[in-house]
Amino acid sequence: MGLYLLKFPYRRMLDPLARRLRWLHPDVVTYAALPVAAATAWCFYRAAEYPSLLLWAVGLIFVRMTLNTLDGLLAMVRGHLSLRGEIVNALPDRYADLLVLAGIALSPLCTAWLGVAAIGSTCLVSYCGMLGKAVGVSWQHHGPLGKVERLVILMAAAITQYLTLRGGETPAWLGVRATPMEWAMGLFVVLGQICVLNRLRGQLREIRRKEALERLNPARHADRALVVFDSVSGNTRLVAEQIAAGLGCAAAPIARVGDLSRYDLVVVGSPTHRMRPTKPVRRWLRQNGAPPTRLAVFTTSGLPLWGAVSAPRCLRAMARRWGTKPVARFRCPGFHAKYRTCRGRPNEADLLAAFLFGLKLSGLLDRSRRA
Repeated sequence: MGLYLLKFPYRRMLDPLARRLRWLHPDVVTYAALPVAAATAWCFYRAAEYPSLLLWAVGLIFVRMTLNTLDGLLAMVRGHLSLRGEIVNALPDRYADLLVLAGIALSPLCTAWLGVAAIGSTCLVSYCGMLGKAVGVSWQHHGPLGKVERLVILMAAAITQYLTLRGGETPAWLGVRATPMEWAMGLFVVLGQICVLNRLRGQLREIRRKEALERLNPARHADRALVVFDSVSGNTRLVAEQIAAGLGCAAAPIARVGDLSRYDLVVVGSPTHRMRPTKPVRRWLRQNGAPPTRLAVFTTSGLPLWGAVSAPRCLRAMARRWGTKPVARFRCPGFHAKYRTCRGRPNEADLLAAFLFGLKLSGLLDRSRRA
């Protein structure tokens, strides 16, 4: 989803235009992308004879990217967000992908079977993304071959192909003599299958949560486990609540926690402050010196690179306070109010991971009870 994030700043750039065009129905913009895609396909198909058409193809791809962004903005500005709108937005986009890739597959710039394989891979990516809706979970966007990534790869390949045609000879890259368009189609095949696996993994994780919520008693470990946390900006509280939901117990701020002797498992969470838990957590750990039978720890951190170093140290510091080895550790990004980093975190994927961490701890308690 890396390049997909570029869509959001581009949305902000187009927002004034969308407000001026609020009289325009978003479906008109959605369908307008189809003739643009057809023109792009024709440019690729004839580019071997007229290389300058590749530059036209780059421009048309950018126009399509703009239309795809603008239709969603218009729907939000006009208040036309609906399930029907999701269908209208998705299906023409699949046709547009097929048109463009067919133009490449049928052109002299690409081996036909490789173009067909890229078409199949792209269709599977889209199918697996929407499959989540069919089984009652979210539409999946995981993976390295989303819409933005596809269009960026095509633009880069078109520019490289234009330069290659002007040079007069197809170079050998990595010992393979192939055109830039063939390399792009190969990328579509490989990245597409990685994308399929990522989306299936995301669906299975959500299905696991859905089935757990339907099947398991939400208070099944209320008398055996407790999630204890300190939260400064609310990030750690959100994570603690999801861990508790997966574990089947309560989540409580440290200021409200009393006797711990009756619990078999205590899960302690804190934001990471200078590679340590917060002062209230350190003070609470000192005051509750008798560790439970089992300890698990978790933390949130708001500095993307430094957090990879500081968060594990924070987790170890919490465990050292009680002189015991945790049965499990969990860390999660959280929005840093001072430095404004990790905006929007913890997000849905983070909270799902926290729930599954709690579910893992629940299984540990179940196994110990059977033993």
